Amino acid sequence: MIFVAGRFPSLVAGLLRSPCSLLTPRRSVGLLTRLTIVDNSENAKKVTRLDRPYCIKLPKNSREAGFGEVITIAHLGKVHKALVVSNRRPSKKLPRYDTHNIILLNDKLEPVGTRIMGPVPSVIRKRSRQLSKVIAIATKFI
Repeated sequence: MIFVAGRFPSLVAGLLRSPCSLLTPRRSVGLLTRLTIVDNSENAKKVTRLDRPYCIKLPKNSREAGFGEVITIAHLGKVHKALVVSNRRPSKKLPRYDTHNIILLNDKLEPVGTRIMGPVPSVIRKRSRQLSKVIAIATKFI
């Protein structure tokens, strides 16, 4: 059954505006969102197109994760913590990216890798106590 915009304008307009619509892609990090690792850790080197990490847990009382938030991911059958460095949702202060980028962290919230490929948003500098080592190894800030 094909809907024509002229015959059912309210139905078509409702589908396009709906947050749960299949026509609008998800642009921020939510559950089961596929992610890209941008550090030089061992897990980042093992990533293939079919076996990319995905989000399994978000911060408390939130449906989406933004810049500078720590999430839990699953990759190669193991669970890791990760810091969201960029996401696809456009922001007033930060540019829009093509992918959801993360940095892997250990249990003490220290980066696993020794180098970050790509820029890090300056929002992370405000959380300098928790993520001071991420700021130290970052080369570019936006």
